[in-house]
Amino acid sequence: MKIDMHVHSKLGKDCLAEPEEIVAHARQIGLDAICITEHHSYLASEPFERISEKEGFPVFRGAEYHSANGHLLIFGVQDDGFNRGYYLPAQDIIDYVVSRGGIVIPAHPYKTGYRFYMGDYVFKLNGIVAIETLNGRTSVAQNALAEKARAKLGLKGTGGSDAHRPENVGKVYTLFDEKITSMADLLKALRFGNYKPVEGDSYRQIYGRGV
Repeated sequence: MKIDMHVHSKLGKDCLAEPEEIVAHARQIGLDAICITEHHSYLASEPFERISEKEGFPVFRGAEYHSANGHLLIFGVQDDGFNRGYYLPAQDIIDYVVSRGGIVIPAHPYKTGYRFYMGDYVFKLNGIVAIETLNGRTSVAQNALAEKARAKLGLKGTGGSDAHRPENVGKVYTLFDEKITSMADLLKALRFGNYKPVEGDSYRQIYGRGV
C-alpha cells in the first residue's frame, strides 16, 4: 500500500488546502491512503472521518507536535491530551503517547530553519520505532542525514510529503507490504511490518535524485 504519512490541511490553520481536494488528489495519483497530521491537534482533523467515509478512501488521523527538540509525528491517540503546551521535551511526548498505545516518529529531524531543531538529538530518544527519512519539503542532503541516523539506530524509515497544498500530496510516500485498513493495522505495520519511503516524480523534479 502507498500511504503518504505526513499531510496537512486548512483544518490545522497553517495552510489553505481543502480536505476534499487533498483526498481527490491522493486518489488521482494512485495513493491508497493518507495520514492527516495537523499541527498540535488530533481533534482538528475530525472532518476527515466524514470525507473518508463518503469517498471510500482511507484517511488515518494523527498529529504533528513541535517539541523542544524538534517535530514529532503522532499516531494512535484519539484526543489532544499530548498537547499540554508548545515545545515540551520530546521524550515527555513520546512517553505519553507510547503509554497509551501510540507511536511517535521524529519528522524531518535534520531539516533546519525551525525554532527548535532536532538533528543528532534523535539519538537520545527512547521508544521510537521509525524515523521520517524522506520528507517532501526537505532537501536531499538533509533527508540523507536522517537516513544515516535511522541506519545507525537500527530503526525503520517512513516517507511523507509534508504537503500543505493538495498538489504536493504524494510527493513522497511510504510503501507498505501489507494491506492497512485501520489505525490498528497501521500501528501494527509500523511496529512489525515491512515498509520503506519512496520518492514520487515531483520530488525528483524539485530536488533531483534523493535517498
